[in-house]
Amino acid sequence: MRLFMKKQTEFQVSSEFEKNVQKAITLLLSSDHSASDELILELFQNNGIGQFDSTEILVFLPIAFIRQLFDHIKWHATYVEFYDENNQVEKKFADSVSFQIICKETERYFQHLPVSRDVMKIAGRSAEFNILNDLLLRNPDAKAEDIILSKTFIVR
Repeated sequence: MRLFMKKQTEFQVSSEFEKNVQKAITLLLSSDHSASDELILELFQNNGIGQFDSTEILVFLPIAFIRQLFDHIKWHATYVEFYDENNQVEKKFADSVSFQIICKETERYFQHLPVSRDVMKIAGRSAEFNILNDLLLRNPDAKAEDIILSKTFIVR
């Protein structure tokens, strides 16, 4: 099921986006870690976060958390927004206002030495975490910084 049917490039984050990211972190930490994306979007929206902000946070917050957690990995500077087979757009993380605000809030969150189980509740929602976790479990002698990941694809 696709959660993100409209082209997101038509919208901008709200003026409350920074506060919404902070609220979303709190909501995710108090939620069931196995909740579906649909339930998380509903949770965000039921707590006053608009649809576009909710979607951007759901997409980018786990990515920002995993990048902060594994800051020694050489992450790609770009990602691909995938709408369908004929419509895929490569974008720079640095050009995404949503991602930049989320990164700033993530860095602020990590400065307060968060509990690892809480970090995992959010970072664990990312595909990158699942890939890294699987690779490291299968190869106990491997080092995370030696892993080369492909670009992130975001299905819109």
